[in-house]
Amino acid sequence: MNGHRMPRVRVSILLRLTLWNASVLALLLVAFAAAGWFTIERVVQQRAATVVRESARAVAGAIMAERRAATARGEVELVRGEHEQAVLRELRVGDLDIFITDEAEQLMAARQPADVAADVSEADQRERTTVNATGTVVLPTAVRTLLTDVRDARTAGRLADSSVVVRQIKLADGPARAAVLRVEPEADDKGEPALLIAALRGERDDLLLLRQVRTTIFFAIPMALLVSVIAGYLLARRSLAPLDAIVTRTASITAASLDDRLPVVNPHDELGRLAQIINALLGRVGDAFRTQRQFVADASHELRTPIAIIRGEADVTLRRAERTPQEYREALGVIHDESLRLSRIVDDLFLLARVDAAGHAVRREVVHMHELIGDAARSVRTLAESREVVVRITSDAQATVRGDDVLLRRLLLNLLDNALKHAPRGSTVELSLAHDARTVRVRVSDSGPGVAPEQRERIFERFVHGVQSTTASDNRTHGTGAGLGLAIAQAIAHAHEGQIVLLDRDSGATFELALPLVTTPGEPA
Repeated sequence: MNGHRMPRVRVSILLRLTLWNASVLALLLVAFAAAGWFTIERVVQQRAATVVRESARAVAGAIMAERRAATARGEVELVRGEHEQAVLRELRVGDLDIFITDEAEQLMAARQPADVAADVSEADQRERTTVNATGTVVLPTAVRTLLTDVRDARTAGRLADSSVVVRQIKLADGPARAAVLRVEPEADDKGEPALLIAALRGERDDLLLLRQVRTTIFFAIPMALLVSVIAGYLLARRSLAPLDAIVTRTASITAASLDDRLPVVNPHDELGRLAQIINALLGRVGDAFRTQRQFVADASHELRTPIAIIRGEADVTLRRAERTPQEYREALGVIHDESLRLSRIVDDLFLLARVDAAGHAVRREVVHMHELIGDAARSVRTLAESREVVVRITSDAQATVRGDDVLLRRLLLNLLDNALKHAPRGSTVELSLAHDARTVRVRVSDSGPGVAPEQRERIFERFVHGVQSTTASDNRTHGTGAGLGLAIAQAIAHAHEGQIVLLDRDSGATFELALPLVTTPGEPA
């Protein structure tokens, strides 16, 4: 062994289907041909044996009936004389040769040496019967041999006197089927000889029939197999033609042509369903590409603004030869603020990427939502006081969920921050918790301007800014958002198998978070 692995032979599905079809059909044809040949051969052999056996019995029955009729008429001597004068009768019925002979003479002829019949010509030796030098009609050697075997079996007690013995023998002109039956004389006819009835039927026609059947099988199986291979190949090729079209069309689709779709010939078969699934996949991939391009464009736009401000402020500061310390301090303050905004945008983008990558694989721990809500309300208390807004928890219900407490805390902070941005001064932001048998619901409500109808469908998209306050002071504080807060909150909710929805209200905005409830031991559901 040289250590190199043998290359695998790659065979197409079309060729594999064709070979499999041909192999199965060949196996079935061979099995059917073997069973058919065996059946036909057995039937032919049984038919030949039945014909000679029944013919010998029929002749024996006719002889016995003739003897009984002669006895009844008082013509026994006349019938005995006819038998003594003609010890051999030959009847030919169709392809049957029936011989009626004297048993004693045939057995004596069977014991004579072969040179006794030297005066019989070579042509006569080829016949079924011959006449020896003493003038006795002698049956063929194979029949006389069969007679000897029958006599020995009868003498040994292995065979009854009235049994019909059927054997296959070989004559000069080919194989034959022979049946031998011994006809005993009547009890009161002591002088009547025992007769042997031999029925011979040549098997040349049967062999010819079997040869024709064998030839037909040998030619029919390859022809049927060839036709099956061609038909199977064409059928498999036609059936797999949509798959080739799918492969060709899919290979031609690139990132620039994701709107192309595969042809669906038959939507109800397997290939049609495969094409539909691939089309749906292409649709999702196209949506993901468009979302990614839009995200990159929006992120570039959001990042470009603070970078442009920082660069512009630095250029203006460096353009003058001398500036006062106050001017430097103001320029550095602007650069510092924009750097903080840039850092927040980058942190939000990293958080979004982490949540999208984690999906349902986020950390799963038991989180007490009532405690998390209280912690989130305390965290925004300073921000709420600076904007003269009160954060009030209007429910003391207790509920638990499974998830990442850090991400869930970030979700609540984003909802509270969004409410504080749009809540008027002196108003209240309400935070409530409720649950039913399966779901935990957290609501964050403000009394701000609400969300315009044309923005409701896009409110959770990334880099979508909501309604800004109209006061100058609010613009300074609210206009720094990147439009990622609600998008991050929704992504975290989806990662926890939940969802955030915007409820319909006459004034202000109410966001409801729904998460699966988890019943911990010792707590009521």
